[in-house]
Amino acid sequence: MTEKLDCTGQVVNKTLQTIAAYDDRFHLLRVMADREALAGSDILDVIDWFCNQHHRWAASTVRQYRAALCQELDRAQIHPSRRPIFEVRLSKGPEPKVGGPRKTSGKKRKSLPQDQFLTLIDALADSGKSDDLLIRGFLAFGAALFLRPVEYIQARVSGTTLIVQNAKATNGRANGASRDRDIGPMGAKAIATLRTFLAKLREAVALAGCQKKVHNRLAARLARLCKSLGIARVSLYTLRHAGIATAKSWMSPLEVAAAAGHATSRSATSHYAKKRTGWGLKLAGKPSPACIATVTDSPKAFRSDFRLPAVTTTQDRNHNRMIAEPIDSQSYWLALESPAVFTEVEEPTQMLVP
Repeated sequence: MTEKLDCTGQVVNKTLQTIAAYDDRFHLLRVMADREALAGSDILDVIDWFCNQHHRWAASTVRQYRAALCQELDRAQIHPSRRPIFEVRLSKGPEPKVGGPRKTSGKKRKSLPQDQFLTLIDALADSGKSDDLLIRGFLAFGAALFLRPVEYIQARVSGTTLIVQNAKATNGRANGASRDRDIGPMGAKAIATLRTFLAKLREAVALAGCQKKVHNRLAARLARLCKSLGIARVSLYTLRHAGIATAKSWMSPLEVAAAAGHATSRSATSHYAKKRTGWGLKLAGKPSPACIATVTDSPKAFRSDFRLPAVTTTQDRNHNRMIAEPIDSQSYWLALESPAVFTEVEEPTQMLVP
């Protein structure tokens, strides 16, 4: 069977989860087409209706719907001479909308000042609830390691190296199936706590039956906490943005991309928080040279002035909405230590949590 290539020459590969998601999107399109133009009974009619919906959806939504239609088109019994006609039509239309109100995903918070971060950490410090402890782990390790929330489930620690399975590794979207990063600068206690956090998170997912249930539960709890503290809503993904912005102050564009699991160095610039919102801290080490080598360099990535001063003045802190302390990895982890909240009962003093 001949491998299918996209317009960039990449081999198209999809996970079962992606296939199921595209099936759902096609069903949604078919229902809309049938309701609006009685065109939902045939894939070719749906394509024709879809390609005429100019300026209705954002470019990212058009790409997802187009991919769903292409998947369904591959399954359809169509004469080989007709298939290229519809493939070309799909590649050209519809035209995406420009401007308009931002959707929910576009409104998600992408920055978090240190003072608000520490307020959240402190509010969770004395809680003995398992969900609060997991949230605290997501906050602390998210700012330092900036994994996607779902990536913690399969992440593992080998010595002083963190190995992560990339969540978006299909169709050339990541720098390979996995990535690694030196976490030695975090210190032995923080690394030990990370191991325990990962184990406790996996236990919670196994008990709930799926990662999404745990994620939604923790996200809802974090939203309630933010509201009670008078802080604009923070999501678990916000810490990935904060971590990447912070890393831009001391990592090169290629190093940031490798640590984030991006295929190119441009992604962190185009879709993530700006470096000016970062904290100016070195919270962990860098990816390995082999991992960095898997990233494609982009001329549009940030290039200069990406090192922040170690200490800022009070005026600078007020202007940038961040605080200067702690100014290094060691003081960051020490500042977040608390009594052993992840430790088993028989070992009450072995583990500290960031």
